Amino acid sequence: MDTDALRARIRELDRTLVSLAAERVALARQLGEAKRRAEQPIVDYAQERVVLERAREAASAAGLAPSVAEAILVTLIRAAVGAQDQDSWRHAAVGQGKTAVVVGGEGRMGRWFTRFLADQGYVVGVLDRRATGDEYSWAEAALPVADLVVCSTPPAATSTLYDGWVSSPPSGVIVDIASIKTPLIGPIRRLQSAGAAVASIHPLFGPSVVLLRECDVVICDTGDAGATAMVEQLFTSTTARLINLPLEEHDRLMADVLTLAHATVIAFALALPDTGVPVRSTTLGALQTLSANLVRESPDVYYEIQALNPNSAGALDRLAGAIERVRDAVGAHDSGAFAALMREGEDKTTGTPRG
Repeated sequence: MDTDALRARIRELDRTLVSLAAERVALARQLGEAKRRAEQPIVDYAQERVVLERAREAASAAGLAPSVAEAILVTLIRAAVGAQDQDSWRHAAVGQGKTAVVVGGEGRMGRWFTRFLADQGYVVGVLDRRATGDEYSWAEAALPVADLVVCSTPPAATSTLYDGWVSSPPSGVIVDIASIKTPLIGPIRRLQSAGAAVASIHPLFGPSVVLLRECDVVICDTGDAGATAMVEQLFTSTTARLINLPLEEHDRLMADVLTLAHATVIAFALALPDTGVPVRSTTLGALQTLSANLVRESPDVYYEIQALNPNSAGALDRLAGAIERVRDAVGAHDSGAFAALMREGEDKTTGTPRG
């Protein structure tokens, strides 16, 4: 076969692969519906292991690297579970006959929540200066009586909103999705004293996520069981993992989950040479990709995550101290001390301390 014929055959196979992938996802959606009727869980981890092992064995028999087959099947499983997740949201219809307003809904997470709520049957409006005139007017009128008000605004802005609502709170459940809760604790308590139903959550994922199975959603206990149960119900039909925390404990945990992680990635980006690096290792490439994605995010949001969390200083001190320990071990030419640092890092990252 000449080059053109080979390329034509590859194009034909590509079309076939895409068609088969679409058929597989469609069948998975039917399977998900059958599981719902039988009241069985959507995700079957044991079956996933069987599918992946079968793919590896088939790849080996066909002369294909098992890792390639596994990567293909993992992608298809993710697509199938994502489709099943969305079907479950629609089937649950927890928002059927209800209205919701997403304040700050033109932001990336605001748009995600707008779609998420619409999929669950809510009639959703966006209250955002960037929204179209008709939609803004509808959301503004709906705000006082909407069943659900989602505040997808930065913590400081949410705090200001809450204090502005104290004199006449919306009648529905109010929930923020802020990454930092300390600035909101006082306003939440004042809203509650004014008779408002207030919940607080923190989705630990970005707006590009489709598959909630690999995501955590923190549900903060504001002391309002009814409001908390309502927002928790939004995620019970999904494959997200729900983590319940007292509201006052949230920021202490986020000092490690967000402050430490973000500061490490930003510091790495700043430490790169101005002229760039002409070659890339696997580690460098992974870190560059991670840091490039993070530093393109909103600096205002990431500043508030660092600056408004009273626990941030401790996390940043630990980061600075860790860098100094590496510098000291290398500067002293102490291979034993350096190896000890590696072992300590292994213990902390694997969660299995050595005896």
